[in-house]
Amino acid sequence: MKIIRLILILLVGGYLTYLTYSFQFQTFFGDAVIWFLLIAVGVFIFLWTIFKDFKVYKIENHIQSFALTFLCLTFISTILILEFKIQRNFDKPTLLKVYYDGDYNGTAIDFKKDGTYIFENSAIGLNSYSYGTYEINRNKITLDRDQIDNLTNLKHLKIDEKQINYQDGTKKELYLFQVDTNDMVIESTTEYRITIDNRK
Repeated sequence: MKIIRLILILLVGGYLTYLTYSFQFQTFFGDAVIWFLLIAVGVFIFLWTIFKDFKVYKIENHIQSFALTFLCLTFISTILILEFKIQRNFDKPTLLKVYYDGDYNGTAIDFKKDGTYIFENSAIGLNSYSYGTYEINRNKITLDRDQIDNLTNLKHLKIDEKQINYQDGTKKELYLFQVDTNDMVIESTTEYRITIDNRK
């Protein structure tokens, strides 16, 4: 019976750890359901293990009786630490956030106040995340790379106004444009609407 519990702990704990780690790079709408189901199974296995280990401890009176309980606690601690680090990264204060809506897909860049960014590429139920650093000088932003996922010409970006036509008239809104080294907007590239602007 102990070997069965060990196998279950390794399978469930290992996969939960892997899923939690992978969430910082990619999420799929079905992953969250699987994650919560595995959490429920993991809680049951943990309680079962504590109960069994305690029964053995009362007979043998050795701390080694709780070996599987300690293994469970190791997985739980690892998962909680990973989840905390991921959430802390996403929850860092935002300086500027931009978004491109492509109907079935979308792209967002969350520029954090500490000089890092989170680049999110989304398509029907799937989100992928990339991380990097940037420098900002007034309305110019320079990323640490020129290509992320399937998008290119991202090294140099410029914040500027764009005139948008609405039914009740026109309005100027801030957008982030992809530019070349001469600050000229690159034709046929993505334009990102600024959704959050915490610059002073």
